[in-house]
Amino acid sequence: MENKNTEKVENVDLILKSTWLAVSKMYSEMAQDHDATAVQALTLLKIDPKAGTRSTNLGPKMAIEPTSLTRIIKLLEDNGYIYKEKTTNDKREVIIKLTDKGLNSRNMSKEVVVNFNKTIMEKIPQEKLEVFKEVMTEIQKITSDLNKKK
Repeated sequence: MENKNTEKVENVDLILKSTWLAVSKMYSEMAQDHDATAVQALTLLKIDPKAGTRSTNLGPKMAIEPTSLTRIIKLLEDNGYIYKEKTTNDKREVIIKLTDKGLNSRNMSKEVVVNFNKTIMEKIPQEKLEVFKEVMTEIQKITSDLNKKK
């Protein structure tokens, strides 16, 4: 009987990992078609298209390390997707803003994400999606609690 429980735990982990890898691969391949990466597209999506976004707020929004984010921001800036603007209050603080090219790429990325979510919602009944969200929230809580115990 214990083997079944152990097997289920391993299956949850495997399902999470293989599903995320499949989604990640799909987004990466779509981004490559536009000479970009999925992380660059995600970064553009996290920048407010009208007001811009403080550089210090981007990392937490994306769950990404500051050093990695710095590289991504530099690449996006070098390729003309974004520009930096210093705030009037604190000259050390920088707001990342989209250029027209960046806004166009952001809109394309948003369309891809919206279409993917729409496809999922068309193929999976609402009740199942609600249960999925509840289960994923519980898994996040469990992993968070386990990380706190370290």
